[in-house]
Amino acid sequence: MSWLPGSADRRDVALALGVAGLAQAEVWSGVVAGGPAPAVAATALVMGLVLAWRRHAPLTVVVVVCSAGVAQAVLGVDSNSFFTPLLAMVVAVSSAAYHARRPLLALLAALGLSWLAVLVEHGPSGDVLFAGVVVGGAWLAGHLVRVQQDRAQLLEQRAAQLERETEWQAAAAVAEERARIARELHDAVAHSVSVMTLHVAGVRRLLQPEQQTQKVALLVVERTGREALEEMHRLLGVLRQPAEPVPYTASPRLANAAELLEPVRAGGLTAELRVTGTPRPLPPGIDLSAYRILQEAVTNVVKHADASRIDCTIGYDDGAIYLDVVDDGRARRSDPPQPGGRHGLIGMRERVAVYGGTLGTGPLPERGYRVTATLPLPREAP
Repeated sequence: MSWLPGSADRRDVALALGVAGLAQAEVWSGVVAGGPAPAVAATALVMGLVLAWRRHAPLTVVVVVCSAGVAQAVLGVDSNSFFTPLLAMVVAVSSAAYHARRPLLALLAALGLSWLAVLVEHGPSGDVLFAGVVVGGAWLAGHLVRVQQDRAQLLEQRAAQLERETEWQAAAAVAEERARIARELHDAVAHSVSVMTLHVAGVRRLLQPEQQTQKVALLVVERTGREALEEMHRLLGVLRQPAEPVPYTASPRLANAAELLEPVRAGGLTAELRVTGTPRPLPPGIDLSAYRILQEAVTNVVKHADASRIDCTIGYDDGAIYLDVVDDGRARRSDPPQPGGRHGLIGMRERVAVYGGTLGTGPLPERGYRVTATLPLPREAP
């Protein structure tokens, strides 16, 4: 069927052959009253076969089908005894309402030709109102289907667009959080490199004059340390936003974690902090990251859960530091879903990933939410 346009022509051809065959059966069985059988059969054949183009030339199909109906009226066919022309007209008009670029023009053409056929067959006393109801009903049915499909496609496109925007927002949030983490860790790393450089310079000055080889080696280390500091400052300038201020603030420490719970208690919640193991100084970067993770977890409870209690645990052992935050609340229904999950989880995941740790989050079986994090400590940590 390559001579037919489009990709769905097999269904249309099957429909057209079915209507044409039904019309021929009616004509040659003697059911149809009036008119010469060969001429009526020819017009009925045209009415059926032209439906094969109902998707690709809907306006033309409407004109041909309705014109064939006028021809049958001229031949003297009793329309009340011939069912197939009515079926062909309904299919043609509803298809035009769905597929035609100018569906209103198809409606006007169908109404005009249908009324002409009625007037030819019955004269001025013909029931043009019935013909108008049939044609208008068929057109309205096709139009409503088209409107519903267009609406469904629009909703699908909006859903796909929303999904893409959510992915973009999640990616932007991850990038922003990584830049924020890098800016915060800059001070800690810069301080450590500065201390190393100062110690190397001090040791170099204490060497004896004959220790020239050692002095040269230490001078190289000292110069490399200063260059590394300069490169870190340049990197920080790239990470900062153009209008972002550069205030100096002391990095928070996990030893001050109790301060995080004071605003929570002031808001009427019960908040407890428990420390297990032996607290000890932590590497600056891990100390800052652990504090921020605990801060994000507590902030999430206050902002997004109807909780009455928060229990925080900080655990120390030889190889890692453990954080555990548990609340007894439920998420507020008014909170919109956040890209990548509950608000703040992106930051916690990124901070844990920096040090190769693990993060566990999720609701408890009955009520509440739990956040656990593990940050491994270096073997030579102080």
